[in-house]
Amino acid sequence: MPAPLTYAPTIATDAVETLRPTGAAAPAKGLALKLRSRVFNGAFLAYTFLFVLAVYPLLLWPGRRPLARAMKCYARGVLWLMRQLAGICIEIRGRENLPARGAYILASKHQSEADGLIQMALIDDVAFVAMKEVGKYPLVGPVLRKLEMVLVDTDGGARERSTLAKGGHNAANAGRPILIYPEGTLMKVGDRGRYRAGVYHLATELGLPVIPVATDIGRCWDRRQKTKRPGTATVAFLPAMRADQDKRAFMAALEETIEAEGARLAAQHC
Repeated sequence: MPAPLTYAPTIATDAVETLRPTGAAAPAKGLALKLRSRVFNGAFLAYTFLFVLAVYPLLLWPGRRPLARAMKCYARGVLWLMRQLAGICIEIRGRENLPARGAYILASKHQSEADGLIQMALIDDVAFVAMKEVGKYPLVGPVLRKLEMVLVDTDGGARERSTLAKGGHNAANAGRPILIYPEGTLMKVGDRGRYRAGVYHLATELGLPVIPVATDIGRCWDRRQKTKRPGTATVAFLPAMRADQDKRAFMAALEETIEAEGARLAAQHC
């Protein structure tokens, strides 16, 4: 079984928690790096497949909470594999910016599968905003529907806002944090997509604070690359924002906050 995650605080001006593997070797290069990545990729896919099969009986259990707890264990297991097999450490900054209880919105940069798994490992019962099509995927679709993720139409306009508001209300009424990717797609480190206003409408509809989330996890785990690169990647939870200004001003401020912190994180490793 994966060992429990332990966080070793690092002394710094911002609150920082770092997950470091014991006795980490120097970064692998060339053939060794490719072989290490293949071992990790194979282990990750096998672990995911077997874990999902193992939790399928929980689909019959009344309510989502047993499955949500199981999936948090799954996510923590992935982080263990990342440390032990791929040499990827995760540094957490600004966790004190997360509300202690109740619903809130996480507006996050999206660079790989890893960023969502990190959020799932750290935050209890998080509700992901995703396109409704993922709820129809074989094997994982029934799990996502049982977890009551916020599945939305992505056609834009009133229909998208309606499904987002409905799913958001259900999650907020249950006191669940809601994770949304404002760009709506995966981005490479340093790239910037159009920030869509769904996060603004969700925040104003529900009256919830928005926690911007910056990351540079794509340096180590880029979804479009099979090679996983050892190193320390950061997820930074930034001070809460309120959507109490006009949409254009809020979206500009949110984008600048996330992108500026993301650039700062990436520059640390140049």
